[in-house]
Amino acid sequence: MPDILTDVTAKYLTSMEPSADTLVEEMESHAAADNIPIASRSVAGLQAILARGTDADRALEFGTAIGYSTLHVARTGTDVVTTEIDSDRIDAAVDYLERDGIDVTVTDDPTTIDTEPTGDGAVFIVEGAALETLPQIDGSFDLVFLDAIKSEYDEYLSGSLPLLRTGGLVVADNLLRGGRVAAAETETTPAPSDSEYGSSVTAIQAFNETFVDHDDLAAIISPQGDGTGIAVKTS
Repeated sequence: MPDILTDVTAKYLTSMEPSADTLVEEMESHAAADNIPIASRSVAGLQAILARGTDADRALEFGTAIGYSTLHVARTGTDVVTTEIDSDRIDAAVDYLERDGIDVTVTDDPTTIDTEPTGDGAVFIVEGAALETLPQIDGSFDLVFLDAIKSEYDEYLSGSLPLLRTGGLVVADNLLRGGRVAAAETETTPAPSDSEYGSSVTAIQAFNETFVDHDDLAAIISPQGDGTGIAVKTS
């Protein structure tokens, strides 16, 4: 867990996370070994809770990676349309999802995806750069999850809001960047870049302001995981 919270609080919250089955644990080990960014278990669990709580039919995700968050949401019976540019990660995601009995389709043409929900938690992986494929994605969504290139969060949000029904939810991961976003707000000079976070701190600072002040959203940022934004579309 990132260093947003005190060590004792972080350790306690980790101990309170739901148990994971062997497939989820395998995915977590894979991500850790290959330095693949995935949501924390608690954030993936939050997405699943929100999908169940809103009886979501369709979710739109930016950043499939190896399918970790995708798996959690699809297990609720919610269809997931998810974007990913890395073919190796797509192959891994397909393997994990299919091993869980989830129907998976990979396409570079989002216009071929049926906009009617299957009701079975099917997954449609759109291969390609998210900002290039997003304009071709159609249909109504109940949940949007942002977890790809941090400097593109503003564009993911603006591009997906027309697809999100009123009352639908937006969840955005990594909004505190290991505490660096908050630290940068209190410094007179920009936060130093490092190999893990790079220039994303500045981009996320700007996004956070847009997110919480957005005219069409009621939004908060919580310290869950690496900072999780949660919003409902109000209009």
